[in-house]
Amino acid sequence: MSAKIISDYGELFSGDLVHAQLQKIFLCPAFSVSDILRRFLTYIIDETLSGRSNTIKEYTIAVNVLNKPISFKPQHDAIVRIHAGRLRRALNYYYKEAGLSDELEISVPKGSYVPVLNNKKTTDSVEERESLLLPHEHISDSTTLMIMPFRTFETDISRQAFADNLGQQLSAEFGRFPDFSVISYYTTQQFSSRNKEIHELASNFGAQYVITGNVQFEAKRLRVAVQLTDAHTDTQIWTELYDHHYSATNLFEVGDHIVSSVIAILGDFNGIIIQQMARGMTKNKYGNSYLTTLSWFNDFYSGFNTEIFKKAYSAMEFAVEQNPSNEVAWAFLGELNLLAFLFDQNINDNPLIHGSRCARTALKINPLSQHGYIALAIVNIFLKNRQSSMDTLEHALSLNPNAAGLTGMIGCLMIVVGEYERGIELIRKSKTRNKTHPAIFNLFISLYHFKQKEYSLADQYLDAMGMPDLGLGIILRVSILSHSGRKTEADILMKSSKGRPLNKSWVSKDVVHRFLLDPELVDQIYRGFKSSKIPFLTVA
Repeated sequence: MSAKIISDYGELFSGDLVHAQLQKIFLCPAFSVSDILRRFLTYIIDETLSGRSNTIKEYTIAVNVLNKPISFKPQHDAIVRIHAGRLRRALNYYYKEAGLSDELEISVPKGSYVPVLNNKKTTDSVEERESLLLPHEHISDSTTLMIMPFRTFETDISRQAFADNLGQQLSAEFGRFPDFSVISYYTTQQFSSRNKEIHELASNFGAQYVITGNVQFEAKRLRVAVQLTDAHTDTQIWTELYDHHYSATNLFEVGDHIVSSVIAILGDFNGIIIQQMARGMTKNKYGNSYLTTLSWFNDFYSGFNTEIFKKAYSAMEFAVEQNPSNEVAWAFLGELNLLAFLFDQNINDNPLIHGSRCARTALKINPLSQHGYIALAIVNIFLKNRQSSMDTLEHALSLNPNAAGLTGMIGCLMIVVGEYERGIELIRKSKTRNKTHPAIFNLFISLYHFKQKEYSLADQYLDAMGMPDLGLGIILRVSILSHSGRKTEADILMKSSKGRPLNKSWVSKDVVHRFLLDPELVDQIYRGFKSSKIPFLTVA
């Protein structure tokens, strides 16, 4: 009698039935061309059928499936996680196409390597009921990206190597972003050499976006064209030409500059790819648009109001419940706990403790999590640990210097701790590399100019922020007007703010000092604020 597996819903599946399903799956192009995916799935299924699912770990897969040596260290090599991502995408692709009518569904949930088997009829009925309880925007898995080898007609080996190196570097750099799953560059290289069509490759590996490029050399000039294509629609979303003078001594430097420029525009939470996802171009099976964790991150810091705070908080609670290994969701949830007071939201008894736990959970999942360290820096800010805050922010920056949006966020937090020149340097660098920065960056640029007593510039950037109901923004604007000798305008603004949802606690200097660590800056704000006639608020 064959072994059996019990499903999540209490159903019993025989080993014969499971292996028959495997043979059907292996006919799918994504599996038929990949010996690794077939061996990976067969191994975890056989171990589970044998009652050894507890031994299915990253290390055992590396040794038994990928033929890695017994000295293999998962913390130093992400190869298993990369192939696990490929396996999940391939299974998802199979069940959306050839396996649409299959009754037995095999999946490998994120955060685990143990396969889950279910009767699709039972699963679908449960999911349909659960979907009525989900937020309108559904949290998706990571965005799958394929970087094709850059084409060149050059015959010189060093020039061919330069073109190939661009693709390798882009693959490596995109791999630093937790919301991107990057198809192995070696895989795309191998298949492109067999003259496979890009659309066919993207379809086989479940890629949502494809990056392609061309390299031309002429005399001492170099031209690199880079394109981003939506694999589902074959629509070219973005293209850019990079022209450089080069020499034998600076060619690597030029290549690094091109790679960092492409990453800054396409990657991170404010990059073109995440913005495309956020526009709702992709739909889930119930017809609703969904956002990735980084899309929510972008939406929150772009809108920065109470309504988007509530939606983002609900979405992140759901995200960590559905996938406890989502490091970005944990880090973002920590930030939201800490920033709740900005929106007058009492979400729990001790937001500092909850925020700290979330940040540390993110770092436990991934000790190199840039988002986790940023959340931890905010914890240190609220604990008034200025030096620890700065050290943590610098460490976060070093983890992914090409993340333009997060570079700007780190700059904003540097201004919060009173490192004004460092902060403005990072914000300006972020804005230069990616023009689509969140509007909230302007608040911190305004604070920088306010500190320098450049009140006219501070006022301009506060206008550019475009968030008239933000408590700190109202207080800063009143203070700017007062310091500029425009006290009548300051009084009018405060009177008009009476009907706005101004968080009354913001008029306390102690509350503002929780967020801004420089006591001189807080005093400067409140000197202007207190000089205004405020008929309905009491200033501490």
